[in-house]
This record gives sequence, C-alpha cells and structure tokens, in this order.
Amino acid sequence: MQSTDPVTSGELLGLVDQAQRLANAARRPDLIDRLARVRARLAGREMNIVIVGAAGQGATSLVRVLDQIRQDRLPGAHFVDAPGGRGTDQIPVPDLTTAHAVLFASDASHEYGAPELDALARIRAQGAPVAGVITKIDLNAEWPEVQQANRGRLRKADLDTPPIPLLPVSSVLSDSGRQRGDESLTVASGIPQLLEFLRDRMSTRVDGGPRDAILGEVRTVIDQLAARWKGELDQLGSAGANPMERQQRALAELERRQQLSVNWQLALADGATELMAQVEHDLRDRLRTVVRLAERDIAKSDPVPRWEQFDIWVRAQVSESVQANFQLTRERSRQLAERVGTQLSGNPDGRPVGVSLPHVRVNNPDEALARVQPMELPDSAKGGALPRLINSLRGSYGGVLMVGVLTSLAGLVLINPWSIGAGVLLGAFTFWEDRKNGKERIKAEGKQAVAKLMDEVIFRVGDDSRMQLRRVHRILRDHFTVLNDQRLRAASDAVRTASEATQLSGQQDSRATELRANLAELGQLRNRLAAPVG
Repeated sequence: MQSTDPVTSGELLGLVDQAQRLANAARRPDLIDRLARVRARLAGREMNIVIVGAAGQGATSLVRVLDQIRQDRLPGAHFVDAPGGRGTDQIPVPDLTTAHAVLFASDASHEYGAPELDALARIRAQGAPVAGVITKIDLNAEWPEVQQANRGRLRKADLDTPPIPLLPVSSVLSDSGRQRGDESLTVASGIPQLLEFLRDRMSTRVDGGPRDAILGEVRTVIDQLAARWKGELDQLGSAGANPMERQQRALAELERRQQLSVNWQLALADGATELMAQVEHDLRDRLRTVVRLAERDIAKSDPVPRWEQFDIWVRAQVSESVQANFQLTRERSRQLAERVGTQLSGNPDGRPVGVSLPHVRVNNPDEALARVQPMELPDSAKGGALPRLINSLRGSYGGVLMVGVLTSLAGLVLINPWSIGAGVLLGAFTFWEDRKNGKERIKAEGKQAVAKLMDEVIFRVGDDSRMQLRRVHRILRDHFTVLNDQRLRAASDAVRTASEATQLSGQQDSRATELRANLAELGQLRNRLAAPVG
C-alpha cells in the first residue's frame, strides 16, 4: 500500500488480523501483544462522524449519548449533528468530504419514504460510508418490522449494494442505564453495539500518520516471523546434518550470543567512562591553550584600552575550542557505537556487519555558551590618574620635608632649592613607580578575569557535555539492548526448534511443508502491503 493512497479501517484490520493469526501460529506472545496495541491505536484514531436526519428523528439526542460513552470504545471519534429541515419534501445533506462515516437517523415509527431514500442516495453519491440508525425503539415495539421494511425499500431503490447496515438504538434507554448504573439497560439501548460496529466493522478512511504507523508495525511483525521461519526451514533442509548435530550447533550459537551479550555491555560501560574522561580532558586542554594565548597577549600590551575587543577575541577563541570539543564528542560517540556494535555482532573481521547502529546526535553547545557572561573590566583600571597624582604629591612633600630638615642643620631655611629639587625628583619617581605597579596590577587582574571566564566555561559547557554524553550512553544502551534481546530470542527459538526437530525427526517433512505454507502466506501479506489501493 503506497503511503500516498487512502486506506480504509477494514483493510487495515484485515492486515492486522492476518498478521496476528500468523503470530499465534509462531507462538510469539510479544508480537501478539504488539498487534493488539496496533488494533487499539486504530480504534483510537481521529474520526469525524456526521449524523444526518430529518428534524425530530432523534439525531441530536443520539449525538449526545454517543459523546457520553464513546471514550471506552472510540476515544478519537467526533460526532456532529447535521441540522435537518422542518419540511418533509427533502432532508438536507451537508458536504461530507471531511466525514469518515455518516449515520442516517430515522425513528422506528415509520418506514423509509421518498425523502429518506433521496437523502441516502445523495449521501452515497458523495462516497462516504453510511449506516442507518433506527432511533426511538423504546417507543415503538414494532421496530423489527420497520427495520425489515426499510431493507426492502433500500433494495427496490438500488441503494443496498453494498448493504447499508440498519442498527436499532434508543437514547432514552442509554440515559436511564447510565443514571441507574444498569448495564442491561445500556446494552438494550443499542448504543454500545453501534460504537463497536463503527470501531470494528464499518470500513472508514484512515490516512496520514496513523496509517503509516500501523503499516510499519505490520511490516516489522512480518519481517520477524519470516526470519524465524526461514531459519527453521534452513535447519530442516541443511544437507548432511542430522537433528542432533543441528541441536548442538543451535546450542553453541546460543552460548556464543550469550557471551557476546556480556561483551557488548562491558564495551559500552568501559567505553562510556573513557569517552567522558577523554572529552573532559580535551575541553580543559583546549581552554588551557586559550588561556596561554590570552596571557601572552596581556603581557605584550595593556588590555584595558581595548578591553571590549580583547573580550570578544577571547570569547571567540573559547567558542572555537568548545565547538571543536563537541565535534570530537560526535566522532568519538560514533566510534563507540561502532565498537559496541562490533562486540555484539561477533564478526571475526572486526566490523559491525549485521547489526544496525543507532543515530547518535550531539547538539551544538550554543545555549551553554550563551549563558557565559563577558569578562569584567579590571578594578585597577577604574581609578584613573588621580590616585597616582595624589601619591606623587605625597612623595614630593616627603622629599621636601626630609631634605629641608637636613639642610636646616647647615643653617638653611626649610624651603630651599635643595629641598625643592629633592621634592620634584621624589614626586616624579613615585608617579612613575605607581604607574608601573598599576600596569602590573592591571595585567594580573586581566589574567584573573581570563581564568574566571575559563572556570565559568568549564562549569557551563562541561555540564552540557556531561548531560549529552549521558544521553548518548542511554541511546546506545537502549538500542543495543533491543537488538541483543532479538538475537537471543532468535537463538533460543533455534534451540527450541532444533530440540523439537530432534524429538520429532519423523515429522520433519510435514513441518517443512507447514513452514513453507506460513512463509507463502507471509509473502501474500507482504504483497498486500506493497500493492497500491484507492
């Protein structure tokens, strides 16, 4: 069935039922449960059901009671009442292009007349699946006669090919049963039977996602059954091998796959630990390189006048290093998947042939990098030249006072040319010394700002990296666990089959005939899946 073609629920149910019967023949309860979930998904699909009928025929009440109890049987159904006209000449029929099914309501007090037959003909002309609903059976005990008469009128009007189901219901009985908690009244109302008919027997259109998902599940079941039966048939037909030898080979293969089951789990555990350590070491090593480059740049010149450009450059280097680290994470994750797949496959050439590898995805660290704040300007750069000027004046004053006291011993005044010269020299020395120390402090604080930035990068990006690596570990574990379970189950089935063949060696021919018949039916089912419909 091509994915672009419409498929009806009846066709899908036929496929699921046939696959379920084959799964029963194979004694595969896991596949039976899987197909049961497929049936539940089909029952829960979205359905637009339009109820058409003349005014006063109980269509509105029918919509209400169907909405009340649909949850257990048709949770995805939506019932809509198409307004009926007041006259009797013609019953309005809306556009039904979006309807999955149509219920035509007519009460049990009268047989179909010209208006009803005309409305049904117009519904059939639009191609929508239709079922007749005979309402108000609680008020009309003669409803079976009306039902039989309606069938005859449909045949005479050539509207009963394919036959239109005629289902009796009572909204009043359904309400009474629900209010009293009386299941017998609810069953007598016919409403549960109507919902079950819509779910299991009325063939409605199924398209889009639900259709593709159901077809995909059936294909998976077919593939697993085919693999098992082909393997069993090959064992039965293998030349020069008696049943005992086949059983021994099957046991040896089971033991081999059990050992491989241990090997891949050890490879994954050790590989995941090594991967996390390698990624973390690589990130720190790359960031240390950025730190060395930044410190070398700071040592060459004062970074304060160009602090914004310096911050942008450092952050760009950090981003480049982090992106390279995550690329390494992607490559090493894929290598780990291949290594684990190789351990599971057990191929002597060291390649994971016959084992599908999962799609391992590592997201870019953009969000983690966006949370890293820019570097703050060093505190020493915020003071300006005023503090240095004050220190220079203080040094100049100390020089004047010190030399002035010494020269006063020689009879000179405190303020003299010698003390003034000493003050100028000492003030200039203090100014240049403060300037030199300030530059060194700024460089030291700049290096501290770079180191603080790297700590934040390691905190943010490292946490993101560890989270993604844990997700990679879970993806690999879940993927290879499913494959390992399938391989062990196949090996166990082979052992059981070989054991049965040993016990029933005289029945091998009949078993081979049965297997060929099962495989032929699987081929027919696969052809039905591949054949276009519409």
